[in-house]
Amino acid sequence: MNEMFKYLQKLPSPISVMVLIIALIFLIISKWDSISKSLKRLSGKTFKNKRTCGDCVLILFGIREKYEYQSKHIDNILLRMQMKFAEQKIQEAIFFLSQSFSDNIKVMGDGVEHDRKVTQAALYCEALKNGILSAKDEIRRSIKENGFENLSENEYSHYVKDKTRTIITIIRSYLNQYYVQNDKTIVNLKERFKRMDGYHIQKFESWVFDIFSNAKDLALDSRKRRVQIQENLKLEIDNFVKHGDAVPNC
Repeated sequence: MNEMFKYLQKLPSPISVMVLIIALIFLIISKWDSISKSLKRLSGKTFKNKRTCGDCVLILFGIREKYEYQSKHIDNILLRMQMKFAEQKIQEAIFFLSQSFSDNIKVMGDGVEHDRKVTQAALYCEALKNGILSAKDEIRRSIKENGFENLSENEYSHYVKDKTRTIITIIRSYLNQYYVQNDKTIVNLKERFKRMDGYHIQKFESWVFDIFSNAKDLALDSRKRRVQIQENLKLEIDNFVKHGDAVPNC
């Protein structure tokens, strides 16, 4: 290298500058890989040095916000999924009880004109539908509390029986209010309530049990998913700190 500089000194200035530039170009080309790696390391180091404590706090808040959104999304869809299944069972109950009334009116209305039977069936089914839909509000309120998933097997059995009685009471109240009875009534409420308190009580308990069992399973599954989200949050924060992305001595 010294001999080269001595040689350049002997040349005229313009020529020596040109030769030096050409030599530097060849040197850069031959050492380009090493130079490129050095620049990348220098760039990364400079970037880390420029990151402040405030940057790290913002990044950590961003990580936390991402997982909070996931957790809230689980809570938001939980009740919707629980009630979707409940509404299927409610429609099943409406169909069953409407069919039961039709069977009653066929037997008890033998010889009665068809139009009268159709009118009474329509009145009863409308009152029944409104009563069951009102009972849905009680089901929604109970599910929203989401405390029944912590009950023991015995406690849960009593819970279902209590809810069944509450729902039947709501339906009976609506029927008393909106199913108009007179001396021409073919099927009276006394007959219907007798069935509700007897044969139909098992069907009611079955519907209520299915509704709350499904809600319970979904609630427990959501709880597991929220725990997993918390674990993922902790893991991502730990990785952020351990991999040196945080500012030293921050």
